[in-house]
Amino acid sequence: MNSKWGQSVQAGILNRQENGYIFPVTLIMTVIFSSFLLHQVENYRLERMFYHESDQQFELEIMMKYTWDIIEEQLEGDQHDISTLITFSRGSATVTVKDLGIEKEVIIICTTKMGREYKATILYDMEGEKVIGWYETY
Repeated sequence: MNSKWGQSVQAGILNRQENGYIFPVTLIMTVIFSSFLLHQVENYRLERMFYHESDQQFELEIMMKYTWDIIEEQLEGDQHDISTLITFSRGSATVTVKDLGIEKEVIIICTTKMGREYKATILYDMEGEKVIGWYETY
């Protein structure tokens, strides 16, 4: 007969030196995979936030450029009734003009519907019809 009859092999481990090896390796691989997955999810979230912010900034710059083009045209045409509110599909622009003699101070505040603001103060020379200074704040 077989001399090993009745002896059992515990949990498929044939050698006592391999006892307890599989669980720690599986655990370490799971931790590494989970860390990588969390890292990729965080990168995706940050990228989405970045693109949202850059889209908002781009919208503000477009509104500012379009508003300034309208105001500059009105200043060059010597119109006394300059537009004070310009409405866009994604926000609005408020314009304030102060007369400083031969110069005018134009303050443009663009606001998106999400609440982001972009403010520019422009000093405009009425005689030379040119911009003397342009100061921006976000």
